[in-house]
Amino acid sequence: MIKKKITAKRLDGKNFLLTRTAKLEADMSSYCRDKGIESESELVRQAIAKYIYADYEDETLKLQGIKQLQEKITELRDMINIIFSFLLKMNVGLIAYFPELPSQTKEAALTSAENRHEKLFNNFLESLKNDPSFFERILHKYYSER
Repeated sequence: MIKKKITAKRLDGKNFLLTRTAKLEADMSSYCRDKGIESESELVRQAIAKYIYADYEDETLKLQGIKQLQEKITELRDMINIIFSFLLKMNVGLIAYFPELPSQTKEAALTSAENRHEKLFNNFLESLKNDPSFFERILHKYYSER
């Protein structure tokens, strides 16, 4: 790496000047010693670079985090849809399945099972009174995909 000394100018054409207090100088020296930084000039360069690029890096990390969250949410939605569909079908199946019954009795059993299922479903809705929006979101998603 080739080091090149640059005489800095301000935007108005005047020389760039950085003044430091005695406390800041002491803190800078101590920090350089603790972190193994060769010079105070290197510390200033690192600090300026971190300051300038911090917004870019923060935004990139935030976007990556949001993307990962969206993927997880999509995965959870799929799981909930599968579980919800399975529970509904399993519940009707458990209540209605009587293979040894005659055909007419099976129809009556199915009607009875659907009525009992509706009653169970309403009881389930009652149990979710503390979070009705959750229940509505699940129902909306389930029935909108049918």
